[in-house]
Amino acid sequence: MKRDDIIRDEPQMTRWSLVARAQDSDADARTAALNTLLQTYLPVLTWYLTRHSGLDAHKREDLIQGFVAKKILDQSILLKADRSRGRFRSFLLGAFQNYIRDELRRENAARRAPPGGHLLPLEEADGVSADDADMERELHQAWVRQLVAQATDNMQQECISQERSDVWAIFKSRLLDPMIDGEKPESYDTLVTRLGLVSPSQASNLLVTAKRMFARHLHDVVAETVANPDQVEEELQELKMCL
Repeated sequence: MKRDDIIRDEPQMTRWSLVARAQDSDADARTAALNTLLQTYLPVLTWYLTRHSGLDAHKREDLIQGFVAKKILDQSILLKADRSRGRFRSFLLGAFQNYIRDELRRENAARRAPPGGHLLPLEEADGVSADDADMERELHQAWVRQLVAQATDNMQQECISQERSDVWAIFKSRLLDPMIDGEKPESYDTLVTRLGLVSPSQASNLLVTAKRMFARHLHDVVAETVANPDQVEEELQELKMCL
């Protein structure tokens, strides 16, 4: 996922800074910040809905659009956001879960209300009985995948701009594909032949360079999602455990 221009211009801007910018009096700045926030978080929110049974693609789209329109674009959610309470993503995901739960309960209550107006027990309503603990874990995994994808995309762009296709090829075949797709790492001997390298040692050294480059980009991406720079290392440790 490529970052918005507002992040390229201000690499140290955190998500909380974007939240503040999303309430700016300048319309262009406000729109750019909102676009960046939506670009970052909507894929994870969309993925979350795919884990709810009984929701077809049309319904998922309606719920996403409703949340964006009612809770984000009108800024009712952003106005309640408090950076002192921790990660913005935790705040946003909690608000999204509450919104989805309320919408499904309201719709199910209206649909299942008998002629006399008495409602059926809530636990009988479809679509609201998912295990929240399991969903939270899976949602965190989706967030991790998105951070890794963003850091990987940024690293690839750097390799292209610096004409380091060798570094990218080594990283992709030795680390990225095995991690994402479970593929067997390409042997150093094969890489030497394919990339026209001098020796397996050179390939190994390129992998060290690739790891350092990826670690730097992952650090930068994580730094954009926390309110305090001191939280970066804690977040990176969580990522390493998930990976």
